Amino acid sequence: MRLKRGPSGFWAAMHRWKFVRARMPFWRVVVEAEFDRRARQWPERCTGAVTPVYVWARTVEEAEGLATLALEAEGLVTVTADAIKVAPAARPAREAAAVMRGALGYIARAEDETPTSGPSRRDARA
Repeated sequence: MRLKRGPSGFWAAMHRWKFVRARMPFWRVVVEAEFDRRARQWPERCTGAVTPVYVWARTVEEAEGLATLALEAEGLVTVTADAIKVAPAARPAREAAAVMRGALGYIARAEDETPTSGPSRRDARA
């Protein structure tokens, strides 16, 4: 899902100029995830991805949880999630919500993985 910049760009500018305040913090959650091949057909040569998810949430734990749920719905299994507060890039939400997921960033290929990295979650399932 992409974030349209029409009225939300205006709101973000108002926030930068300190004319308005958000009801809750805006977070950028960087998530490292593996592809869930049972949920969706992913290319065989790829094993995982790193992507940002933008979330309105009250706490860091809530932000990471919402980001995990948003990616789970798209066929990704979260390995790690790190959230930091950022200036809002969307209109404020009254409830905690994941408002945007960026394009998949770094995509790990099977040949990129080193044998010294230990067993993966995929091996643990087998």
